[in-house]
Amino acid sequence: MLPTVVTIGNIICGFVSILCVSNQRYELAAWLIVVAMALDAFDGRLARMMKSASKTGAQLDSMADLVTFGIAPAILMIKTCSNFPAIFLWSVGLFFMICAAFRLARFNVQKEEGVNIPGHFFSGLPTTLSGGTIAQLVILNHFVQIRFGPEVVTTLLPFVTFALGLFMVSKVPFFNITSKIGFKQGILPMVLEFSAAILFFVITPELALSTVLSCYLIICAMYGMVKGKHLNKGYSTT
Repeated sequence: MLPTVVTIGNIICGFVSILCVSNQRYELAAWLIVVAMALDAFDGRLARMMKSASKTGAQLDSMADLVTFGIAPAILMIKTCSNFPAIFLWSVGLFFMICAAFRLARFNVQKEEGVNIPGHFFSGLPTTLSGGTIAQLVILNHFVQIRFGPEVVTTLLPFVTFALGLFMVSKVPFFNITSKIGFKQGILPMVLEFSAAILFFVITPELALSTVLSCYLIICAMYGMVKGKHLNKGYSTT
């Protein structure tokens, strides 16, 4: 039951995030999506470690991801970027949500059909990272607004959201850096990596989150596009 409980925690974060947006608690809503990212990273690993993976758990995970990383970020973007026409924001938010749903459905179908899934690449941007990117930009906007004043990030957020939707439904390969992090690389490097990450997050959590996700999206996308020629077509992970 433990992996299922973690997945339910994911969908609870998404639901509460939507409630926070409706009460204009945008930064809290964004942090809940970030917490859900951590939960989403563990439920699948727990299921494999405990040998309790099931089709029900996989479907529940996809539904949770749609709520937390598809619907909640879209609503968060719409409410945060109030300086744009409503019809424009609704269109971008709807597009992002549809792209997230399509990507999750594509993954489920490919998994059922037994498509070979390499563990070191994502085909298209994962929904978790897409929703998390919107959340971290909202957090960064709050940080910049307090320190410097202008809302620069919210001006770019709808266009970034649209681009994220395109990346989700594309087959651009994104390098899965998490597949290279673990005990295989050695205890000392892993301890140093996690210690540096924790220190960075303790000092400036807003900038740390933005830096990590932005670097991942840029570096892994560029690396994936270079290596994409050597990859087999038609696979996907989430």
